Amino acid sequence: MLSLPAGLALASCGGATPGEQVRPKDQTFAGAMGEASSGPCREPESGAEPLVVDWKPEQRGDLEVLMKDSVAVVAYSCQGFKLLKDCKVDGKYGFLGMTKKEQLVRLNNADEVKANLPLAGAGIAANLGAEMQRGATLDVALVMIGKVKTTWGNVAADELVGECDGATHFVKGATVGAFVMETGARGEAKTAAQLFGAGGSGASSSTKSVRNQDGDLADCAKAQPDSAKAPAQCQAIVRLELKGIRPKGAKDAAPTEKAAPPPEAKVADVATPEAACPKGLVLAEGKCTDPSAAPAFLCKPGDAKECLAQCDKGHAGSCGAAGALFASGGGGASKDEAKARELLGKGCDGDDVKSCSNLGLLLVNARGGAKDAAGAVKRFEKACGEADALGCGLLGSAYESGDGVSKDEKQAVTYLQKGCEGGHEASCGVVGKMLLEGRGATKDVAKATDFLKRACDGGQARSCVELGELYDGGSKDVPKNAVAAKLLYQRACFGGVARGCTGQGRLELGQGGNQDAAKRAFDMACMRLDDLGCAAQKVLFGGTRNVIPKVPELMAMQKACTAGSMRDCAAAGTLQAAAGQKALATPSLDRACAAGDPLACAVKKK
Repeated sequence: MLSLPAGLALASCGGATPGEQVRPKDQTFAGAMGEASSGPCREPESGAEPLVVDWKPEQRGDLEVLMKDSVAVVAYSCQGFKLLKDCKVDGKYGFLGMTKKEQLVRLNNADEVKANLPLAGAGIAANLGAEMQRGATLDVALVMIGKVKTTWGNVAADELVGECDGATHFVKGATVGAFVMETGARGEAKTAAQLFGAGGSGASSSTKSVRNQDGDLADCAKAQPDSAKAPAQCQAIVRLELKGIRPKGAKDAAPTEKAAPPPEAKVADVATPEAACPKGLVLAEGKCTDPSAAPAFLCKPGDAKECLAQCDKGHAGSCGAAGALFASGGGGASKDEAKARELLGKGCDGDDVKSCSNLGLLLVNARGGAKDAAGAVKRFEKACGEADALGCGLLGSAYESGDGVSKDEKQAVTYLQKGCEGGHEASCGVVGKMLLEGRGATKDVAKATDFLKRACDGGQARSCVELGELYDGGSKDVPKNAVAAKLLYQRACFGGVARGCTGQGRLELGQGGNQDAAKRAFDMACMRLDDLGCAAQKVLFGGTRNVIPKVPELMAMQKACTAGSMRDCAAAGTLQAAAGQKALATPSLDRACAAGDPLACAVKKK
């Protein structure tokens, strides 16, 4: 997996040719991994996408082990880069395949080396400094066959687990495949295949280089976009996607007593790009570089003027970024969804996959022009085939609803699952619910639980409630766990879902709970017009809101109660008690309290 030639033959006899003069001196990879640093210190942005092709085998192994069981965390600043092996986020990564892509990235100077290889780049740049000034380069050939991603979109410092001093970013995702890194020269024209040794006819026999390689081209050729995992010898992590950790306590604030009921869920908005390079550098041709050295580059995500300028120079990603800004009316752009369609079309035609997903979103929702659901599906298909999780999720939603394509719940599950594996949290929530109900696939509670967990990690509050109810009720597939259920309910309540507040209040009434916390939770539920929350608030804490149970909902609860759901027995009894129907409430409350339901027992005492 790792090839490190100890020594390479010098050119045969004769004086130094012009090609020899720009060719780098012999280096060992170990020598290039020095600790010396020089040049400007460039602070990374909150987001970053560094290459990791310079890592030592043991460092790569540590990262791979961490990413198998949890979300990895790093310390990253202009002073250096460190993987925090004893720090993590409770979560997991999924895999989403894509059409195999090859790319040759040439790092031409010390600044580029340090910016793109933050772990060992400073040491490599120091060791190759004089050679790079004479024309040496550091060449990286990449073969990319898929991405691994977590649904965690935001992580606060108090959500980290373990020894996390210095933590700045978490690993949102990674591109996987195979790579070769070796020193080269600006005078040489190389291809990715030549660096891998697959097409050496154009390579100079006298080339001196140090090779660092992971992954096998032949195995990468077996990868397919629909593969559930990467081939065994094509799983090397080649590039990370980092996202900044928010300060402690920076989670969404709890609602106050003056909070209004949450608005109805909005139609999904367009996805916007994030910063990928240290401050002062731009992303172009697969690397972070000085803007003066790039004919066209990815613009700053929130600068519509720069995005338009770079779009005019032919950068597809900048066209997509400009389109996203015109769709939302941000970054100095007036909201103009027709203009957004035009720009996103340029981005999609230029193979910027985010542009394809965003354009499809506008087309299917008749934003900026007439509705074109069939056209949207074509864009979603293109994006999904290139590992864009949003595109996969939107394609799955199209199959679920039959909008722009024949309704097919089996296909919906397939694409929603791909979206979830690619890190699209909303897809996780939808496919988790479908698997719970046995729609589009055989009912699978264990798998549904995993998807709901990922959705909840990604901030889908309703999925937190649904997962909490699974732990609350318990079953042969999901062991009863009141502590986990209460935490999930609380998370949903903070996310604005009234049912989560009611669930939290209910469990706060039980063993290990807190009466004040229960009252606050029921208050928040009632503010959001949850009937059961208002009923509990009235019976237990003297609330004044009138409670009139809705007949269909009450009948559904009583039916579930008869079938053995003690949570529904308690809910039905509480609603009836709040409505003054004590005689009707008593049997349900007695039954639920006898089974240990905390809400039923608390209401029964009143």
